Amino acid sequence: MRTVGARPPNADQLRILDFLRHPTVPAPVDTNPVARALAAVLLDWDAHARCLTVGFTASAEHLQGNGAVHGGVLATMLDFGVAFATLACLAPPRVAVTATLHLQYERALHAPAAVRVKARVDRLGGRMAFASALLVGEDAPEDVIARASASLALTA
Repeated sequence: MRTVGARPPNADQLRILDFLRHPTVPAPVDTNPVARALAAVLLDWDAHARCLTVGFTASAEHLQGNGAVHGGVLATMLDFGVAFATLACLAPPRVAVTATLHLQYERALHAPAAVRVKARVDRLGGRMAFASALLVGEDAPEDVIARASASLALTA
């Protein structure tokens, strides 16, 4: 029999909110194994624009058969971006869960590569949030690798 009770705090959200106190000091996201595997790092937060920049590193373990980083890995990076940006706008115990994620791949990414996701919360409502993100090269922010738009369900 399962006990119904309060959900434990979202560790990712707590890490993000800690980062927001000093948003110019890079902060590794070590709160979940997928973020660790992608070497996720919180890099910048623009509160006025509700825009979060997250760095990732694609390595050889993320490659698919033709030597490019697997599209699902790129989707994961974009999903982290929109979710993390939304979590930055919420006070616990409210959290965000991705409901839809629409992707557009612009080009292949070859590893090893350092990339950044620039994610923005476009609209934040009471039950839903809408966000968008660009995956770009670390040293070439104009070089779009993929883009996403998402809707996120907000829960307590």
